[in-house]
Amino acid sequence: MVKKIDMSKLAGIEYHGTPGVTQRCIDALKNILGAGEHVQAAWILSWFDGKIGEHSILLTLSPCLRILIKSGFRSGYSGTGPTGFSTAIELLQLFKVDIEEYDIDEELHRRCEAGCLLSSDLKSLTQAMPVRPMRYYEYIECPSYRARTDVFHLLEEFPPVLNLGLLDERLVDLSIGFFDNPDSAITTAFRRLEDIVRTRIGVYDKSSTQLFTHAFEGSRSVLHWDDQDAGEQAGKCNLFKSVTMAYRNPRAHREVKMSNHDAVRELMLVNQLYLLEAAAVPRLIQDIKLPLEKYSG
Repeated sequence: MVKKIDMSKLAGIEYHGTPGVTQRCIDALKNILGAGEHVQAAWILSWFDGKIGEHSILLTLSPCLRILIKSGFRSGYSGTGPTGFSTAIELLQLFKVDIEEYDIDEELHRRCEAGCLLSSDLKSLTQAMPVRPMRYYEYIECPSYRARTDVFHLLEEFPPVLNLGLLDERLVDLSIGFFDNPDSAITTAFRRLEDIVRTRIGVYDKSSTQLFTHAFEGSRSVLHWDDQDAGEQAGKCNLFKSVTMAYRNPRAHREVKMSNHDAVRELMLVNQLYLLEAAAVPRLIQDIKLPLEKYSG
């Protein structure tokens, strides 16, 4: 007879990752950390079969929200499992998460794999003593060619993504399916920005840097940001012109090939111009500073 599970005894936590599949578990951890969630603590739950360790990671995001990354991590030999475990620990350190390790028995380990931890399991772990001296540092692989402080290999773990929450609303449609044709999306973004500025200032015979010079440059510009320092106005205007010359103009003359990472960075640079344009206001006639000769007579 199959033993029934008393649902009332289950711990109310989420389960991510796949037991025995290291990459799935690393991806689960990256999704949580990369989404901006504040992870307060990480408990490494370790079970050893001889010298080979199998590890889960219990994350605490708040007193009411815990997430278990299932046991896709390994130690005690050379391979994908231990390398992925090393990466996971380094990611937690990068995000300044407090880490502790607890040794668990096989029964608790199997419940971690099955995704059915009990409330009593969490209570037992809370009352247990963490491993001392700290052992998790031994799981971190540090090849001789890489210093421990090198984080580049960790940054490579995060795929290029567009954060919709940071985008100007006029670019959202271009972000959908962005990676299918980033060159087209970025080119359209530049063209759309010029059309927006042309419409705002009522000038339709200018483009590129000439358009932005007319719109934003100097004390007689059509649009401004009401900056206290004229240098701030000049700097923002120069940003429009510099980005246009460095990125928009090459795209107008040839196909530009780039990585997805570079494509996201460029779109976010254009996005900043959209945000600046949205913040600019028309300059009032009385605020326009005319040359001295205009006041004579």
